[in-house]
Amino acid sequence: MLRVLVLDDEKLIRWSLDKILSQEGYLVDTAATMDDALKLADAKVYDLFISDLEICGDQAKPFFSAMLAKQPKARVIALTALAKDLADRTLGEIMICAIIEKPFTSEEIKTVVKTAVSPRKASAHA
Repeated sequence: MLRVLVLDDEKLIRWSLDKILSQEGYLVDTAATMDDALKLADAKVYDLFISDLEICGDQAKPFFSAMLAKQPKARVIALTALAKDLADRTLGEIMICAIIEKPFTSEEIKTVVKTAVSPRKASAHA
């Protein structure tokens, strides 16, 4: 099974993504803070990392760099309430599979996640 880490400071977003992705067969962990996400990334291997950009503020580039250093094979999807072009500028050279604008639908999440992980096979870290 593929493992997903969701970082968002909004409890309802974390809960929704957990439910949507779990129903699709993914193993999902959630974090409310960057520190919690980094701790989880030290403890487990993730195939996909979904993160709210606003939670990172001006630390987005260093945070994503740190996450990808811990999880070099993980794909990244960014969530944002900003326009996509502003989010693109925030992330700079960080490799992002997709940027999803809030609010989003469950179908949009399912499609984007499926596309992000489609070339991958389930990893053995269940």
